[in-house]
Parts: sequence; C-alpha cells; structure tokens
Amino acid sequence: MILRAKEVKGEAEASPFALETLGRLPLAEGFYLLWAYIAPDDFLQALFDEHRGRCYDDLLSFPEIILVLADALTRYHGSGNRAITKAIQRQQLSVQARAVYGKLSRLPLPLAEALLSGLTARLRPLFPHALFRSDIPASLRGLNLVVLDGKKIKRVAKRLLAVRGRPGRLFGGKILVAYSPADGLALAADPDGEANDIRLMPRAVVLARAAVAGPRLWIADRQFCDLDQPGRFTEGDDHYLVRFSQKCGFEADPQRPRQEGVNEQGQAVVQEWGWMGSANDPRRRYVRRITLVRPADEDVTLVTDLLDEHRHPALDLLLAYLMRWQIENVFQEITEVFELRHLIGTSPKATVLQASLCLVIYNLLQVIRGHAALAAAKVEAQAAPEPKAARAQPGVSPVQALSSEKIFADLHEELIGLHRVLQPQELLPCLPVPPSADAARHRLGQLLERAWSADWKKATNKRRRPAKPHAKQSGAHTSVHKALLEARDAKQRGTKAISSP
Repeated sequence: MILRAKEVKGEAEASPFALETLGRLPLAEGFYLLWAYIAPDDFLQALFDEHRGRCYDDLLSFPEIILVLADALTRYHGSGNRAITKAIQRQQLSVQARAVYGKLSRLPLPLAEALLSGLTARLRPLFPHALFRSDIPASLRGLNLVVLDGKKIKRVAKRLLAVRGRPGRLFGGKILVAYSPADGLALAADPDGEANDIRLMPRAVVLARAAVAGPRLWIADRQFCDLDQPGRFTEGDDHYLVRFSQKCGFEADPQRPRQEGVNEQGQAVVQEWGWMGSANDPRRRYVRRITLVRPADEDVTLVTDLLDEHRHPALDLLLAYLMRWQIENVFQEITEVFELRHLIGTSPKATVLQASLCLVIYNLLQVIRGHAALAAAKVEAQAAPEPKAARAQPGVSPVQALSSEKIFADLHEELIGLHRVLQPQELLPCLPVPPSADAARHRLGQLLERAWSADWKKATNKRRRPAKPHAKQSGAHTSVHKALLEARDAKQRGTKAISSP
C-alpha cells in the first residue's frame, strides 16, 4: 500500500538492506517522493473537511480511501478488491471491504473536483522550469491555452440493485475537463453520464481559472459554439478559439474583405470578419472566422475574438486548435494506462472520484516524464553525436518524445518488486518527505538520471496507415444516475400506493 507516516511507530532507522533495495528502484522512489510531497494526510483531510458535505469520518478516513485506491491503480491493474483485501490482511485498514465501497459511493462530487485541482496545484512547481510540455506557437506564448472537453465514464458494472438485469450499456458520472498543456488539468463533474457538457460549463470555468493563470485562450469543439459561452470565455482578459457551428449563423462584414492563403500542406485557408448571431439578438458577437479547406474531408472552421490577423496569424490559431486533440490522448491514457476502464465503484460519485484520481496520477506521470526528458538531454549531450535518422522528429518537444505508457509500465514493475521484498515499516524510514518543492525537484532529477532508459522514447511511424472509420455499434444505453432516480421514484410510488385507502 502507498506509505503513510502513521504506519511506523517511533523513530525507526533505515536498514542498509532496505536502502540498497530502494537504490536499485529509482522510479519507485521517485513516485513515492512525489506522492509524499503532494498528498500528505493532513492535506487530504483538510480537503475532506472543506468539501465533505454531509459525509463524516468514523473508522475509515478519506486519506485511507485515497491511498488504497491509488494502490489499486498503480499496483493491481485497477482491482479495488485486491488492493482492499491486501490492505485488510496487513492490518492497514480497520474496516471491512464493504465499508470502503459504501464510503466511496457517498463522497460528494465537489470533493472529487477539489482532489484533482488541489493535488495538481501542489504538483505544478515540481515540473522542470526549462521545458515546455507542448510546442505553442510563438504568437500565442503570452496566452495560457485551456482546452475543454467532456468525458462520460463508461463500462459501469451492473452491481447495484437498481440496474441488475437492465439491458444496454451503463454510464457512470460525467466530467468536463479543462486541460492546460502548461499547467495540467481541472474538472467539473455531474452524476449523470448522459449530461450535456454545457451544463457543467459554469463550474468548469471557475475551477479552470483558479488553476490556470490568465490571460487564457479557451479552445473547444463546436458543441461549445453558441451565443452564451463567449461571455464566459472573455471575462477578464481571456479569449476563445472555438469550432464554428452552423446553428449560430454568420454575417460577413462588408467593410473587411475576406483573405485567402495556403498552409504548408498546400490547403487553402480563408479568413473572414463579421457577426455571429442574428441582428436582433443582444448576444450577437463580432468575430473572426478562419476556415481550413480540406477537399477530401470536412472543412475546419473556427471562430475567435482575436481579430488582429498580424498579431495572431491564422496558421498559428489552426495549430493551436490542433492541440485540442491532446485531451483525447489524456482520456485514452487514463482509460487504458491508468486503469479507468476497471471501475472500482459503480455509483456515479464513485466513478467520478476514480476518474479524478486517475487524472492526478496522469499529472504525476507528466512531472516524472518532464524530468526524464531532462535526463535524456544530459545523457545524449554526453554521448557521441547520433545519426540524423535517430534523432527526435523536428517540431516535437523533448517531453512529447517520451511515452507515458512505457514509463508507467516500468514504474509498475518497480512498485511490485519493491513490495515483494520490503514491508511498509521497513520502507518508510528510507523515504523522508522533501522539505520544499526545490528539494523535491532536485531529488527527482537525480533519480530520473539513474532511471533513464532509451526504451521510453516513442516509436515513430515511418509509414502512416490510412485512417479507418470505426464501425458504429447498436444498442441502448443509460446512466447509473438515471437508473437510481427511476428506482427511487418507483419505490416512492409503491409506498404511496400501499398507504393509500
């Protein structure tokens, strides 16, 4: 189980054997160093006390739940049953497994939101200052990019009484994630997996502004293109870049002629200025519309309030919009790599909390990946020059050239090996909590220099395969939240029917 200070009584001394074992597993040490710094028990308990709602602590505390879930995700391939069973066998939990699942199903959604934003804020100073996580166009460097996208939590098992035998697929909760290439992630949540993303916008914008400093450039798909969202996006000094939806309409400005050009691939790029919305609508907006013409596919049309084509060239804005796909990569990694596909709880609140914790682990791995990129640069600088064919692709940042999946696979192996050899009471004295962010960043850099492996580099596709459309699957679906509401209403109707004369 992830280590906690209260597991060791007294001032235990680190044994030479434990120090030697840990010294051979630098990735595992780096992970525990980061976790000890960002998620001490007192910080997790403070989050719970602030956002607990009607929940309360009895025998099982919120830090204990988070630690056993993190253990399940990092060591047991997402199996909550195995993690909880092992913790009970080692007397690291003072309750039965049923109590863990019950408490998990009752934790309020604001607590899941606060868990991600709070731990991400503590992680942010640990990322290497000299690196960019993504290559942002030079004309946009004064803006902090924030990408919005929603994700419904799928593959919920039909364990709850209200959904047993119900046909079709089940969705858990819904999260709207605000992703910043420079600062990590924040999320807003809804218990209904079929909820529209717009319902979560007011909460998501507030959380994202708290996590990412301004001025910001909000990037979103066409479902966020209406006449209400620009007002939220442009508060303060913020701006937006949203894919255009035909439902809004567009009236060109006759005083500003359209401009045409081409990008590096020879595709036509058209710029227009005008009004989005009807003339009678008070929400009408003056915007700049940019269209990338793709003869073999649907055109990409964007609208933005960045009206100056010289200060913010159209090609830079198109490149910035392409960064929206990074959030799809995040969703894929938390689902497949960090085990969100194996849901520990089946209630809406439990699925949202697990999603939040998966995003925390994703952010933690990005810090490790950043230090690994620095270690790779040092190793390559000391080595003989490599042939040009073996160097990283142009336009790819050192961080993006490394695979989070490969790093996590090695980390998983080291955590398994570490706990096969050492007990928590033997390991904890070897892992002092860093006194500051600078100390944690320095120590992590040392560990990643020792752990660096060239196997962490992403494979490059020399021959691209043509994209194939996914076949649509038939079948009904609903959310656990709606099923529980239906069961509650049916129970109330049955009670009224019995009590009526």
